Amino acid sequence: MIDGILTPALRDIDYLAPAAPYPVTPSGITIHQNPIYRYAIPTDEQPVLIIKDYIPDYNGNFIAPGHYQLALSDDREFLYLIESRNLLAVIPVFKLAENEAELKKYRDKNKDLTKSEKKEVERAERKKKRDEKRQKIIEAKYAITGATLPSKEYVHLDASIDFIKEGGYYLIRYEKGYIRAWGAIKVVN
Repeated sequence: MIDGILTPALRDIDYLAPAAPYPVTPSGITIHQNPIYRYAIPTDEQPVLIIKDYIPDYNGNFIAPGHYQLALSDDREFLYLIESRNLLAVIPVFKLAENEAELKKYRDKNKDLTKSEKKEVERAERKKKRDEKRQKIIEAKYAITGATLPSKEYVHLDASIDFIKEGGYYLIRYEKGYIRAWGAIKVVN
C-alpha cells in the first residue's frame, strides 16, 4: 500500500480468497453452481409431495420423511425432488401424459347429474359471473395506479407417492395443469 492507494491485487477478492484461512463459500460451491440454478425450474408453483417413510438408496443415503417440492424438468425426462431450494433427488420419468382432453376425462368421470348436483353447478356458474365482475373492477383500479395485477389463475397441482410391494419401488405421480408424469424410486431390500 502506497499513500493509501490499494494495489490491484489487494482490490481483487478472488485473489485473496485462496490465501484466506477459511474459504468464502464453505462448501466451495458458489450460489450459481447450486443444482437448483443449473436445473432451474420456471416457477415456484410446484406441487408438494409428502413423504411419510424413509426412502434408502444403494449408497446408504436416504430421503427423510417430510414435505418436498416436486418439479418436472424442462425436457420432461426427470422429476426433481427439492427441499428448501436444494435439489435432493433426480427421478427419471417413465410415463408422461400431456393431453388436456384425456386428463379432463380422467378427472371428471362424471355420470348424469342429479337435481341437487345441477343446482350446485348453477350456483357455481353464478358465483363465477360475480367473481368476473369483481375482477374487472379490481383490474380497473390497478390500471389507474399503474401497478401490476397479481396472477390469480388457478392451476391444478398434485403429487403423490405410493409403495408398490410387487416391484419393490415407490411410484411418484406428478400433476400440474394438464401435464401428468410418473416416476419411480427403486428401494434396497
